[in-house]
Amino acid sequence: MSFSTHSIRKAVSGLTAVTALALGATVLAAPSASAVGSSACTKNIKDRTLQVVQWDHADMYTSPSFKSKVKKSVFAGSNVRVYCTAKSGAWFYGKSGKTKGWMEEHAFF
Repeated sequence: MSFSTHSIRKAVSGLTAVTALALGATVLAAPSASAVGSSACTKNIKDRTLQVVQWDHADMYTSPSFKSKVKKSVFAGSNVRVYCTAKSGAWFYGKSGKTKGWMEEHAFF
């Protein structure tokens, strides 16, 4: 049994439309970059990258507290994409490489 060229084109067009619709819904449902982060965020930051300036390195924590677990050490000169702050700007939530976490303000200033 053979399919006509018209049937194949119609099937491909329908599949393409469904894929585009699904992809569009995924993009709309995804959080914006400034919304990525913890519930501890109190102020979003729009499109900002900061450089670590502490002498050797600064630690990235699981929450905005020195009592929380260290996720990663970020070395001086490294860039961190920041998304929001907490505790009156004393902590920044951001991403270094593939790791997201909290860094205290003195890492950057």
